[in-house]
Amino acid sequence: MKTIVRILLALATATLANSAHTTEWNKWNVAPYATSREEACKKAPIAVDGLNMPAAVKEHFKQTLGTTCKGGTEVWLTPHQPLEQMWSGGKKPHVMNKVTVGELPVLKSPDGRTYRKGAVAETAKALSWTFAHEGRLYTLYLPYVCFNWSWGLAPTVLAEECFSVQYTVEKGDEIRFAFLTRKRLPSSACWQVCDGADCAAPPSPCDTCEWIGPKSVIPTGYEPLHTGRYIARSERQTLRFPREAASEYIALCDFREGLGESDAWIVQPSAWGVGVTTVVVPYGGQPWPAWGQVDLSKWRKP
Repeated sequence: MKTIVRILLALATATLANSAHTTEWNKWNVAPYATSREEACKKAPIAVDGLNMPAAVKEHFKQTLGTTCKGGTEVWLTPHQPLEQMWSGGKKPHVMNKVTVGELPVLKSPDGRTYRKGAVAETAKALSWTFAHEGRLYTLYLPYVCFNWSWGLAPTVLAEECFSVQYTVEKGDEIRFAFLTRKRLPSSACWQVCDGADCAAPPSPCDTCEWIGPKSVIPTGYEPLHTGRYIARSERQTLRFPREAASEYIALCDFREGLGESDAWIVQPSAWGVGVTTVVVPYGGQPWPAWGQVDLSKWRKP
């Protein structure tokens, strides 16, 4: 009996040790996944499919990046930073699990001065994309040094509360939206546009849109600092944003072939009650989208 117990304890210890094992990424560009950024981007859909992320997260990243690595923010991968997985190239490309960015010491400055031991280390620059899913923040990385696609998780579960505006349109409508604010709103994992069940980062700013109508009926000083325009592929639409945006004015406009541009719908700060995190347009008995002249007196400036 004692022998069996010792065997079970040994197996449990080995299992724990194996689960805690991490691979240190300290031989940069020894086995690159791609030889150029262009090649890495063409291989992005295959690389993402090979990672152990939820299906919804994979689909989001594949649609966002395409094969040209659209968007992305430059970041630094710092020493000891944990990564869930990383592709490694060479003759037999494979995925490494539980990778830690290695600490590569820099001993001398470019002009030959000696640094104190352990004072300076190399860092790797990468493109990154983030996506919030079921309370967790997923980040996809493309390191420039070797193009080894990687991903990581936020260290804690997201506790940020997201607000949303839901509206119904027709497939093929061109939707324009604007957050009219007094200043730029902070970055947040909440920022999303959901076209049906397809959720993605908000589209590029609508620099050619004019918002004279909404600006004429809200308090002065509010400008369309966050905007977007896209073609709806589903009837149900959802615009998600952080709590801070709920104190601003949100304008929606619909362009439909044969009818032209709809009157703007304005979601006011007063629309958000205590505990309310979703406003469905239309609300208050007013129709939308609506084409033609309507009574704007209900939007009189306070």
